[in-house]
Amino acid sequence: MGFLHPIFLIFVLSFSWPITSSANTHQDFLRCLSSSLSSNDSSSISRLVFTQTSSNYSSVLESRIHNSRFITPTSPRPLVIVTPLHVSHVQATIRCSKRHGLQLRTRSGGHDFEGVSYVSESEAPFVIVDLANLRAIDVDVENEVAWVQSGAIMGELYYAVAQKTRTLAFPGVLCHGVAFGGMISGGGYGLLFRKYGLAADNVVDAEFIDVNGRILNRESMGEELFWAIRGGGGGSFGIVLSWKVKLVRVPEIVTVFSISRTLEQNVTQLLHRWQYIAGRFPDEMYPSITIATTNTTVDGQNLTVAATFTTFFLGRASDLVSLMQNIFPELGLTIQDCNEMSFVESILALGMLRDPNENLEILLDRSYRISFLVATPSFKSKSDYVKKPIPEIGFQGIWSQLLEPEARGASLNFVAYGGVMDEISESAVPFPHRKGNIYEISYNIRWREEDNVNSQRYISWMRKLYSYMTPFVSKSPREAYVNYRDLDIGKNNDDGHTSYAQASVWGRKYFKNNFDRLVKIKTRIDPENFFRHEQSIPPYSG
Repeated sequence: MGFLHPIFLIFVLSFSWPITSSANTHQDFLRCLSSSLSSNDSSSISRLVFTQTSSNYSSVLESRIHNSRFITPTSPRPLVIVTPLHVSHVQATIRCSKRHGLQLRTRSGGHDFEGVSYVSESEAPFVIVDLANLRAIDVDVENEVAWVQSGAIMGELYYAVAQKTRTLAFPGVLCHGVAFGGMISGGGYGLLFRKYGLAADNVVDAEFIDVNGRILNRESMGEELFWAIRGGGGGSFGIVLSWKVKLVRVPEIVTVFSISRTLEQNVTQLLHRWQYIAGRFPDEMYPSITIATTNTTVDGQNLTVAATFTTFFLGRASDLVSLMQNIFPELGLTIQDCNEMSFVESILALGMLRDPNENLEILLDRSYRISFLVATPSFKSKSDYVKKPIPEIGFQGIWSQLLEPEARGASLNFVAYGGVMDEISESAVPFPHRKGNIYEISYNIRWREEDNVNSQRYISWMRKLYSYMTPFVSKSPREAYVNYRDLDIGKNNDDGHTSYAQASVWGRKYFKNNFDRLVKIKTRIDPENFFRHEQSIPPYSG
């Protein structure tokens, strides 16, 4: 194994492991990691590796957990967290995890809804590779491309582009704190996806580490694997370190508006009408609706349901008002409802960060959470796709459930599809939800961390609403979005292994017919199923 660097030897021995075979495995892993690194790297090992006895272990683990449902005394915790600074650190962690029988979870931002990047239902010990330090961004305005490491958050990319130009952008997600790697691994849609497609549709190269520690790019990995990593879900094939993406052109001025209407203001009829025109809005528009309860009195004793109609538009306010008056006059949009700004300012405005005129540096703040997330940090989410308009009576059933006591922290978000999404093949990348979808629904229910003891109450409410929606959404399969991961729709066995038949239950909901192709690629690239989690793509022999 070679000689241990003396600083690292002191580091390992200071843990005072219990004398058990498990502890020996952990120490062997740490020694393997040290010997795999160069002597220069080993001198910074205390900045790279955190065990359960490290003083910073909990802060490192919890700093990128965005769902406190998974920060409880009974939540499974990794034996070791590795926060690599270089490619070689990732390679060493893969190699040593394999050698000493430790499972590996890869985390880029920690926004995954079921926590599969940092918790494990298996009793097997596991290691987290946390990519947060791998966050470099290189923007090439002349060639309209950028290289982005997986640990960078979207706000950092939006900020980096905005520092160089107001007329280029990237069609990524709206939430500034989502990390790039996890977002693209599932597809990634945002304000520009009806004009330019998904984030995954705009990837042109990648730097990837496979199960054998090889560093591959698009040419060396081949088109099949390059296809799989652009939307096939994270944690199944290897670790993507960085992505080369196309930047897209935007006007210097864009326009946004948000208008709220309640049940008493005919919101049911407005929603019903919106469904018939959602897919026909111009490609330059991103129309969405957020539905939740709201107070009708100052003391909050009376509740009603409100829908906030929000639209982003690649153009001036006068043009947007004209379009809306022709397409959706029922909403009554006026020029006074609209706000003009740059693209990056629209991320601030629509991402609920703050006034778009304030400092753009907030996009760089990884710890920043919008107010309602601070108050209600635990959540459960689900997703659906709607292909036929929901009748008004269907909405009435939703309203009755939203007015139940458990639903105070619940919301539904409708995002219109159409545009270029209708023109891109279902098999272009693994994300298949293209032509034929009027809109996507995401369901969310949140509760305070101190109420985690009653979390089942809120999760049961979510499941009840999801069951109610069955007649109104896609069928055979009932489709779902992998970046809104939902373990209710099926999962692998506790050890991460599963049969093709088991996995196809949830796999076809996320990927439809693309699931079979993903399984074939997995079988070739990782036949022993080293990279696995509760909903990872299995090999045929798994």
